[in-house]
Amino acid sequence: MVLDVRRFFPADQLALPPAQTATASASEDLGSLLARVIQKGNPAAQARAVEQLRQLVPTPEGQEAIWEIICQAADPRRLAAAQVLGYHRQWLSSPSAIRRVLVQAREEEDPAVRGALVWCLRQAEEVQEFLLHPDSRIAREAALGLPLGKKTLASLVRAFKVGRQPDQERVFLHKLRALHPPLLRELVAHLLEEEWGESEGERLGALFCSLPQLPLFELFVEERGKPEWASDKGLASAGRARNWHLFSRLAERALQRGPTIELLRHLLSRSSEDETFARRHASFLRLALNQADALLGPELLKHFERLTFKASEDRLVRLAQLLVELSFRLEGPSGVQATSLLEEWKQRSPDLKLKIYHLQQRLT
Repeated sequence: MVLDVRRFFPADQLALPPAQTATASASEDLGSLLARVIQKGNPAAQARAVEQLRQLVPTPEGQEAIWEIICQAADPRRLAAAQVLGYHRQWLSSPSAIRRVLVQAREEEDPAVRGALVWCLRQAEEVQEFLLHPDSRIAREAALGLPLGKKTLASLVRAFKVGRQPDQERVFLHKLRALHPPLLRELVAHLLEEEWGESEGERLGALFCSLPQLPLFELFVEERGKPEWASDKGLASAGRARNWHLFSRLAERALQRGPTIELLRHLLSRSSEDETFARRHASFLRLALNQADALLGPELLKHFERLTFKASEDRLVRLAQLLVELSFRLEGPSGVQATSLLEEWKQRSPDLKLKIYHLQQRLT
């Protein structure tokens, strides 16, 4: 049985103290250790060999020895050698070494070895070349290793659009949750250039649910940074304009259905500070609060308390409108705390007490 070296390298053991690491020269133990890794019938010896390979850092000569094995099509140690190359990756600082792995991965005929070589390229932009590979295992490996940046987002969008691999799509959606907010507009720009049919609405909806919410709100709800052509029919192609309106609907729906605590805090803060913002987005904020997970209640109430510190009466009224609606959704200690907070605000002035009372009566 060929052992996948990665299975023996748990994340909490990747960083070893210097005293536990050694270097391996061109022929020093590498060949024999790789042979023991693939040797059948002795799992304990295989595991020990894997552990030794993990600790031996190949020198340049050792890396050449590994390459000699990889380039021998009949050598049974090729897969293990490629995995060692992917684990000890000091060669990544060399553009020529990256090109060498890339060329070998393109020409490789053994699917398992090709997969290991693609794994070697993880977090390198070059791995995007394999996102549309017909072998689903290779395409998924490329998706797992894809770094999110300006130079890779177009490839991600194209692979998502083609939609050949469900596993790969799940990887993309998971990765996009960590998308750096400034890259959101770049991603949307690439999405706009594709043609999206009605049947793809569900997939696109899942994608928008995976994107960072605050920049999504600023772009599609506040329309901050909205492209000029999106407001001028004379400048917009029919396809891009149609996509923009579709994306706006999907983004707003995603934000309202599952708002994060970060988005809700932002909306509450802006609403309390800016009356124009509060009026313009009052309906959106109410819907978001109504859909917010009840488990967010304690965090939201803490934020309400922070916002009321030295707040003006006008600001308290705007906050009270939101807190009254939220209080009817909260149960248990959170509900009691929301009611207590409203009663505390009533003590600020008779006028504020009356306004809050009217708000509460309107919703009972």
